Amino acid sequence: MKRLRQWNMAFLACLLVLTTLPLATVSHASNEVTASEAREPFRTHFEDGTLQGWAPRIGSERLTVTQKEAHEGHSSMLVTQRERSYHGPMLPLKEILKPNQPYEITAYVKLAAKPDTDQTLQLTAYKKTRTESWNAVGNTRIAKDQWNTWQKITGTYQYSDDASELKLFIETPYISEDTVDTLSFYVDDVSITQVEQPKIEENIVALKDLYKDDFPIGAAVYRWQLDGAYGQLLAKHFNSLTATYEMKPKYLSPSEGVYEFEAADQYVEFAEKHHMGVRGHALLWHIDGADWMLKDAQGKPASRELLLARIKNYVETVMTRYKGKIYAWDVVNEAIADDNGDAHGLRQSPFYEIIGPDYIEKTYEFARAADPDAKLYYNEYFTEVPEKREHMYQLVKRLKEKGLIDGVGLQSHYNLASPPVEEIEKTINLFAGLGLDIQITELDVDSGIPFGEKMPAEVAVKQAYRYKELMDLYKKHKDQISSVTLWGLQDERSYNNQAMLFDTELKAKQAYWGLVDESSLPVLTQRAVSLAGKPSTSKTQQDPLWNKAVSTSLKGHASGTASFRTLWDKQNLYVLVDVQDAKVDAMDKVDVFVDFNNGKTTSYEKDDKQITIKRLGKAQSKEKRTYHVRETKGGYQVELAIPWGKVKAGSNTEIGLDIRVADGGTGGKQPPGTWYWNDRTLSQEKDMSKYGIIQLAQMPKTAQAVQGEVQIDGNQDAAWNKAVPFEVKRLNSNGSAKAVARALWSGEYLYLLIDVTDSKIITDSVNPWDQDSVEIFLDENHQRTPYFQYDDAQFRVNADNVGSFGGSASPARLESAVKKTKKGYLIEARIRLQSLKPNAGDVLGFDLQINDNQGAGKQDAVKWNDTTSESWRNTSQYGILMLSGKKK
Repeated sequence: MKRLRQWNMAFLACLLVLTTLPLATVSHASNEVTASEAREPFRTHFEDGTLQGWAPRIGSERLTVTQKEAHEGHSSMLVTQRERSYHGPMLPLKEILKPNQPYEITAYVKLAAKPDTDQTLQLTAYKKTRTESWNAVGNTRIAKDQWNTWQKITGTYQYSDDASELKLFIETPYISEDTVDTLSFYVDDVSITQVEQPKIEENIVALKDLYKDDFPIGAAVYRWQLDGAYGQLLAKHFNSLTATYEMKPKYLSPSEGVYEFEAADQYVEFAEKHHMGVRGHALLWHIDGADWMLKDAQGKPASRELLLARIKNYVETVMTRYKGKIYAWDVVNEAIADDNGDAHGLRQSPFYEIIGPDYIEKTYEFARAADPDAKLYYNEYFTEVPEKREHMYQLVKRLKEKGLIDGVGLQSHYNLASPPVEEIEKTINLFAGLGLDIQITELDVDSGIPFGEKMPAEVAVKQAYRYKELMDLYKKHKDQISSVTLWGLQDERSYNNQAMLFDTELKAKQAYWGLVDESSLPVLTQRAVSLAGKPSTSKTQQDPLWNKAVSTSLKGHASGTASFRTLWDKQNLYVLVDVQDAKVDAMDKVDVFVDFNNGKTTSYEKDDKQITIKRLGKAQSKEKRTYHVRETKGGYQVELAIPWGKVKAGSNTEIGLDIRVADGGTGGKQPPGTWYWNDRTLSQEKDMSKYGIIQLAQMPKTAQAVQGEVQIDGNQDAAWNKAVPFEVKRLNSNGSAKAVARALWSGEYLYLLIDVTDSKIITDSVNPWDQDSVEIFLDENHQRTPYFQYDDAQFRVNADNVGSFGGSASPARLESAVKKTKKGYLIEARIRLQSLKPNAGDVLGFDLQINDNQGAGKQDAVKWNDTTSESWRNTSQYGILMLSGKKK
């Protein structure tokens, strides 16, 4: 069973190090190929019976020309005797590729035998200057049942500096130095072709002009993107520049006393020529650090004093060279851990281990002294995760109090839906409240569509709206945000998936046009879930059943907020609209638009309905409606039941729906503001094609968490007796494990007692999900999305009380104890909620899974509500946990 891996930016950063750009097509007719021949397609086809320039990369591999298999012709190269993932064939490229020229590289590969699982083969470009880099050019995933067919690998690549070595490898993706890989494969028809430089669109609005009244717009780029059409695109649209790698210690100072400023100088010279500012990224980072700093002359770990002296010298040397030329420095990058940090959440990096936690403060002291006029920032990712955000807040607060920091860099690596802008705004307000400047330093919106695949039109539009809502938020806070930098120039092979505003051909994507002209975008169809249930619509107070319904926020340009929820039964669709609008006005009203057959037509059909309910209580529609309007603290609610008529409602039925709320303003003297769900053109009366979609679903299981708290010691205290037990039944008939669970809550904590019946306990499997364990899934905002949002978490505790984590879960949020019993084991756990501020009546998405290792390679899973195996990344099938007790 697949499992969500803990978000790990260090891993993402490592992937970044392994990616620049793709390669080209090479053709070998003999063992030697000259640069002049590179103008024509360069191929190795092995038809002359020789390896045509290929050689073993390590030396233990065996390369032979064979006629047993061939993609075209009669011969190919067989690669055998591999012992590691990076063992394989190597082709020198130094005499083939020219700098600052893009190339396309293609190879055909075929496995020599059927593997046990799917396999991946990739092209990797190796470059050596004073430092080394490995760039993944392209790969192909080979299904185990397709092992006997030729697979094509292709990609593009270019480099800009004076490489002493340049090589092409064919390998399997690197996992670790200890990875054993004996996979044998054939290679044929490797080609390298110089391709034309793309041309930029000259007659479109420059992004720097679009936001000239707001903040500078920057891009983080590789050195080769300073040249040719890439440099033209960069200069046209951006007025701030960040070096992706070349200003990090590993690249600026590859060995003690040696500084390589050529690349960094080129960035500064490009910026000066094109009237751009430069962000310095980054003076200290635990990944691309200068490794020589960490060892003494004898190769032993450096002392605290020696390492501090080296950091001080490095910071002074670099900042002095670029004094007055760099407007912002990321002094320390990513010092907060995702998990397993110290008491203050600090990552226990080599700098931390040798110097101690004050290495951060010391580095800022060195930077402030080196250039008192420079603006100093702390740069971090996942700043919307509440726990990590709080650790970062306390860190920069201490630095601010000592006058060592001017601002924070919020990296902002986002996807199409998460985190929500409300959580991002929370982060901005939090740090702005300290009086710190804010810079968005590494913005991208991951499309989820891998590089090389065609992006569906709907995804392109979603990405455009996502960029639009982010940039609108930044504009709203332009007094606190001094620059916005995109983490890239155009789509390329990197850790993010087609995340930029420009495509591989340097053409503007929908994401760009959404910023320049939102009206050019089609209306995006949003979806929401409607759970089965029959609320009372005539009570003075809101029926508690509505707490189980999914709440969906409306957008708009009115003050206050608005949201809606839906429920359904065989007779009616029930709608509850909640408006926060303190001023009562005669023009306040709610419009509900329904397209029962979801026909998406541009004109009304018989099944389409519009119901208008005014805040003052009058309903307008052709049929009588059961509805209720009630005033609430700070606003009002509209609740109504809409009969299905001839529609046969059932699970998975989809209907068109839109909600529109008018805010009459102040005494009717101002034009009304409007909230809406889906149709931003506000043409719901005449066009049903722009409605959102509601999908009907059954109400999941519900468990209760009663108020109370216990000591986490593995004993079933008396307080647990008031909790209502619920059974975790087996998913299929093969399992022996089952459990009875109870839940309590108090303050910000959720308590769980899970009594597992399991006759044979096994916890020695390599994978934690294959061990006897309990998995706890939380969806705190109860959005039931088919993907994990920022608040979703997976906690796993095995029968030996060893934890593992996914999503926003972390060790700091979990306290657990395990006690072995005659029938299995009992887990007692306390989890700190981080997004939900609990109150009686609140609900959260919740599920439990009992993993049962039965031995001999047999596994079983016992689930509470979600019958899928996707709980680790999909919250749509979770059950519901309701918090009962007295409201505050």
